[in-house]
Amino acid sequence: MAKSRNAKNTWVLILCGVVALLLTVGIVTLDRLYTPLDGVIRVGALLGYLGVFLAALSSNYMRELTRYFGRSFITVHHIISVTALVALAVHAVSVAWQMRSAAAFLPRFDTLQLFFALGGRPAFWLLALTSLTALFRTAIGKHWKVIHWLNYVAFALGTIHAQMIGSSFVHLSIRIVGWVMLAVLLGVFVWKRTRKQRALANRSKK
Repeated sequence: MAKSRNAKNTWVLILCGVVALLLTVGIVTLDRLYTPLDGVIRVGALLGYLGVFLAALSSNYMRELTRYFGRSFITVHHIISVTALVALAVHAVSVAWQMRSAAAFLPRFDTLQLFFALGGRPAFWLLALTSLTALFRTAIGKHWKVIHWLNYVAFALGTIHAQMIGSSFVHLSIRIVGWVMLAVLLGVFVWKRTRKQRALANRSKK
């Protein structure tokens, strides 16, 4: 029984991965691609965006998900995080190649509007920073969680960037889904933190 349950749960993860890939390819094919590089840029952006969302959301339910999938889910969580970062790196490198300039990696502070329009740039470096916390978690100590919260800032910047200049976000349905994803992620984050604070306050009263 335990083996069959584990096998079924593993297939749930595989199915989610396949659906995410098909969804990404489907969205990209909605519009005309002028060059193969355009397709690489869009697939990298969408896969990375979706990966960051799933990694950040699942981090709020690690106990429940680990209980359901087993200890292997922690490894899956890290794989999703790394895959998202790699996909976004492919996106950034492809944009830099298209621009013929490494400036595509640098945030712009000329105006607030330009900073948010190119918010994917600072978001990428924030995600790279939070990924390093997994490698240096022991050295950082309990503060690693605070650094990990930058994932939410990165996702917010990525969402605004996508809404302002993302090629796939010209479609109203995709724009709505993007805002809903951001609202869900921030809502879960606030709810989890406030619930934890209430639990600590109740313990101190006792």
